[in-house]
Amino acid sequence: MKLPDLKKVPCIVWCVALDLLLLAGWYVSTPTFRSSYNSPRMAYRLEFYDPSILQRIVHYDFRMPAMVHLYQVEPPALLRESEVVDMDGGNSEIMWFVDAPKDLKKVRVGRDVVFENIPLECAEQDLHLPECQKNFGK
Repeated sequence: MKLPDLKKVPCIVWCVALDLLLLAGWYVSTPTFRSSYNSPRMAYRLEFYDPSILQRIVHYDFRMPAMVHLYQVEPPALLRESEVVDMDGGNSEIMWFVDAPKDLKKVRVGRDVVFENIPLECAEQDLHLPECQKNFGK
């Protein structure tokens, strides 16, 4: 196709081609939601994502790559986000250490993902809630 022939291509064809190119770029670079889990008192939510195609290419040696996001439920907020980690071999056990006042204030997912300095689910101002009173022995 000669350069002067490109001028004969209708504008709608150029627009559709550009849209398809943008859609393909978005698809290749966007992670896919896999599942979510709530904390024992429903204050936090962990969401697991399958990495994008580009991230899978970069981490080609991972057998089961995943990304983990930690959200606060109320008010809704993204607290932390992990790098791409390998969840192979049953490496996705979730341990919540945000339950009691003496706890470690962290969330652990498998052996590779640790979110630290997470506020406790039952803070001092929440002692009036029945589930927090039960936890504090009141």
